[in-house]
Amino acid sequence: MKARTAVALILNRLPYPYRNYETVLKRFLDDHSFNQADVDFIQLTVRGIIIYQKLLDFIIGSTLQKPIKKLEIAALNLLRLGAFQRVILHTPLHALVNETVSAARELQRPDLTGLINAVLRHLPSEEIWQAKIKELPPVEAIATEFSHPVWLVQRWLANFGAEATRQLLEFNNTYQEIIWRANPLKIDWSELSANLATEGYRAKVITEKPVAFFTVNEAGRLIKSTFFQEGLLSVQDYSQALVVQLLNPQSGETILDVCAAPGGKTTYIAQLTGDSARIFAYDIQPDRVAKIALETRRLGIDSINFEIADARQAKFPLADKILVDAPCTGTGVCARRANLRWNRSESDLAKLTGQQREILKNVARYLREGGILVYSTCSLEPEENWEIVEGFVNNNPQFVIDSAHKYVPEMYCDKYGAIQVLPFKHKLTGSFAVRLVKTSEIV
Repeated sequence: MKARTAVALILNRLPYPYRNYETVLKRFLDDHSFNQADVDFIQLTVRGIIIYQKLLDFIIGSTLQKPIKKLEIAALNLLRLGAFQRVILHTPLHALVNETVSAARELQRPDLTGLINAVLRHLPSEEIWQAKIKELPPVEAIATEFSHPVWLVQRWLANFGAEATRQLLEFNNTYQEIIWRANPLKIDWSELSANLATEGYRAKVITEKPVAFFTVNEAGRLIKSTFFQEGLLSVQDYSQALVVQLLNPQSGETILDVCAAPGGKTTYIAQLTGDSARIFAYDIQPDRVAKIALETRRLGIDSINFEIADARQAKFPLADKILVDAPCTGTGVCARRANLRWNRSESDLAKLTGQQREILKNVARYLREGGILVYSTCSLEPEENWEIVEGFVNNNPQFVIDSAHKYVPEMYCDKYGAIQVLPFKHKLTGSFAVRLVKTSEIV
């Protein structure tokens, strides 16, 4: 099977809005034999077509003689495949037409070759489709140019302004390097970095303290390597690691992570405490708890206990520190999750903020006096961030904000004392976190 045929086949198996596309993609690649160049092309193209769907459909629609919604999905995905190569990869026209026609035939759809030729050979030039986009209403034009939902663009324009929004949309469409976290429980960074260099990896360090975070060339090779298999490193965005540093976990403490999956923050807590805290990791879904357990074993961690629990109503042990990494819209991590922009709607905000309030109200009861609660999200939306924190503090005046400046680099902190990582400002995926102290008296 040719790589382009594989792309079309994978897309045909994905119902819009592409939920779990990574799982489908991985299973497909596991079940078929491709060389590394083809694997890279398939991964890049599937992800790219998902990201740029709105723009691709606009360009395709400008050439079609009928509404794009009337196309069957197999035909539309083949046209998206061809348009993506032209618009994003800048593949020569004759080559992409021939390859897309070949893919249609390999899929036993020779009936689509006429449509493919008619549309792809007449795709407008970039100058023309850019001009057509400018004829759209302003918000629709920006949303189409950067291939994002209109409702999300409207929100970001209101919250961040035009220039920051354009930078944010552009960031979401660019490839983000995998960020690795060294495992100090198994190996010193000096030794790990030397071993990586011996194997031909070039590491670029983000920080060495309190734990090394870094990127490498050939990330795909590293994730299949013995370095990964033996638990010497793991994957975690640095912006998410800052949340754990804000918690400032210590040896001997009882620490709850009540929305713990997939386990990156939980395992980082264990590493920062030298695997000598009493850590409880909870999640509402059994399969996600199982993934935390697998990751913990891979990293050689003994201090984490696992349980299935709904943080909105479960009972927990009394804790010194609690991390609430709340379920959220995740709008800060669109650059990592290609399908997320299409999987969210404005109505999700009301549902998720309700859950966030319920979780905070419940878990706060299990924090001892003088204890620390960190509330975090990977959302950029104020309703899920400061508005949740302010509402909680107003209803629970014994909780006071402890400024993040004391625990993480000031560049990642806002003027109110929270971690606020903004992709357009910091060139990292977005995160938000506030550190709350439970005082002995109502203040």
